[in-house]
Amino acid sequence: MSLVAEFSLPADDFVLGDALQLEGIDRVEFDCNIPARRDIMPYFWVWGTAFDAFESVSEGESAIEYLETVDTLEGTRLYRGEWNAGISTLLEATQESDAIVRDVIGETRWELELWFDTHTDVTVFADAYADAGLELELERLYSLNPSVGDHYDLTPVQRETLITAERTGYYNEPRDLTLEELAAKLDISLAAASGRLRRGTSTLIRKTLL
Repeated sequence: MSLVAEFSLPADDFVLGDALQLEGIDRVEFDCNIPARRDIMPYFWVWGTAFDAFESVSEGESAIEYLETVDTLEGTRLYRGEWNAGISTLLEATQESDAIVRDVIGETRWELELWFDTHTDVTVFADAYADAGLELELERLYSLNPSVGDHYDLTPVQRETLITAERTGYYNEPRDLTLEELAAKLDISLAAASGRLRRGTSTLIRKTLL
């Protein structure tokens, strides 16, 4: 893959849109790394406190066929869902453009990161959303530089985020800046900063310690 595209779209233009906007729900993040035989992105994490309300609203959405709790941690739950609508545009768009979905994160809006082979593929993906009448916005498009990404298998954005966090004192005790300030420095959302740090750290641990 040679191109990374970061998109955003309104909460209502994707599954779990109503549940995402509940008070007490901070973030929803689909786990794109857990393989599934049939379904696209069946697993997702939810951060917050209003899990009962989240489940009630989610089960009432027309897009979801089935919802179950897989694991519960402090302030976080892992769910598995089966979709009957709402995610079809993403599925069709990725198939038409041969894209790989890397991240799908929701706070006030949904943020998507995908990898593409060519600029034409990016256009095909975006056109699929336009044809469906959905407000997909391209936030960032850049090349995936192998010479940078090969550093312990980190992606360029993960490497940039980790280095910036270290250089600005995010890892100091006490911290010299908050996660919110780090996100602002990188001009990305809080969810994106958190996700990049978590995945980048996980990759470093797997490549150096395991």
